[in-house]
Amino acid sequence: MPVHRGWFRSALTLSVLAATVTAVPQVGATAPVHPEGVLRLSDRHLVQGSTVQIGGEKFSENGDLDLVLVGVAGRFTVGKVTADSVGGFESSFEIPADLEVGSYRLVAIASDGDEVASLNVDLLGAPEAEPTDGSGLGEKEGPSAEPLAVDRAGRPWVTGGAVVGIVLALVAGGMLLRRR
Repeated sequence: MPVHRGWFRSALTLSVLAATVTAVPQVGATAPVHPEGVLRLSDRHLVQGSTVQIGGEKFSENGDLDLVLVGVAGRFTVGKVTADSVGGFESSFEIPADLEVGSYRLVAIASDGDEVASLNVDLLGAPEAEPTDGSGLGEKEGPSAEPLAVDRAGRPWVTGGAVVGIVLALVAGGMLLRRR
């Protein structure tokens, strides 16, 4: 039996060593490395249908980038930019008016598919348009000197019922406290 056990340990050791060697990256292999860029927005609260100014820096020189909004509703490409010779860019993009309101991540993706920068944004609904039919709805009015008319329960039995209910609750509470 000891011969078989030794053989098994040797085979196990060799297989672990082989797996480790193949998992180690090659020293001479070069993977594309992108600098981690920085995205700049004047406001992280975006509005449906609006145009957004965006800037960036610390990207690959003359590198192409896709700007993508990623959220629960999916991925939406909102623009394409090219960094200048020092890795910066200034651009604008339009937020689709039919994009679902919610939280998103604005991601810059390099031409090889690597994510090189991101930031969290909130998408707000477009403001409702003011009516143009002269109905006056939506107009902002200041305070007036007119008294505010509030409809109240004017029936005596409603008011009396409320008073009786309060008195009964107080009496029942007092009786429960006296029992002890």
